[in-house]
Amino acid sequence: MLMSKNKLVLLLGMICLKLSKSATLSLSKAPPCGQSLVKAQPWNYLNIFSRIVGGNQVVKGSYPWQVSLKRREKHICGGTIISPQWVITAAHCVANRNTASTLNVIAGKHDLSQTEPGEQNLTIESIIIHPNFSIKKPMNYDIALLKMAGTFHFGQFMGPVCLPEPGEQFKAGLICTTAGWGRLTEDGILPQVLQEVNVPILSQEECVAALLTLKKPISGQTFLCTGFPDGGRDACQGDSGGSLMCRNEKGGWTLAGVTSWGLGCGRGWRNNVQKDDQGSPGIFTDLSKVLPWIHKHIQTGNKASR
Repeated sequence: MLMSKNKLVLLLGMICLKLSKSATLSLSKAPPCGQSLVKAQPWNYLNIFSRIVGGNQVVKGSYPWQVSLKRREKHICGGTIISPQWVITAAHCVANRNTASTLNVIAGKHDLSQTEPGEQNLTIESIIIHPNFSIKKPMNYDIALLKMAGTFHFGQFMGPVCLPEPGEQFKAGLICTTAGWGRLTEDGILPQVLQEVNVPILSQEECVAALLTLKKPISGQTFLCTGFPDGGRDACQGDSGGSLMCRNEKGGWTLAGVTSWGLGCGRGWRNNVQKDDQGSPGIFTDLSKVLPWIHKHIQTGNKASR
């Protein structure tokens, strides 16, 4: 049966409307945590040495939870989205800032030098610093929660990372990824485009042994250490507060640690006793050690805002 031109136009219009509605609905739903639209490159032992210090540029959209924490429009630290209203960062990034009103969070960023389509700039309603944090080394419990004054609208370049499951462990030797806009070398230039680097998790024994070789030996209860004894791959100044991410069993990304500190950037520690320019592993705050504190504040904060 032939269809009149008017009926055909009307039918096509209804189909388009239905498609656009379903697309809008799918975008408005919160995406599952730890999912990126960019397919991860398979890791191999060789390309880690031919690729933040010793890293490479991130493909846009790879880590949609990565944010830039800015103070008066200047990038000071990284951070990680864990829900529409909450960001995790390092306590030392916000401990000496007088007020949340001088800080803002930019999500959906890739290149800091330009305003990008879909990015969101939110102010901070409140800052919650872990009560056991001290700005003095060893900077245990270097973690803070930022509650946004608004909410992130998740989409292609913005979504939450997964928090570890209770009891989830990140075993020594596991290759994880850290990302940020920090310096490319110690005291070097700051990149405009997000960088990433793959680093192995160290065992607690390896971490403790490395830190005991320092002229002023230190130890900490919340340290998660990464890196190579000969150095070369590390986070650096400006990466603080960002994420150490590991793949979980479901193929998504889990936040294993928050970038805290390190002695130098990419320095090795194998021969620390004989060296003046001593190095250390990369030190991250171990999320599994502070998980109950995070959940308590997020649940309390969400109830208060209803």
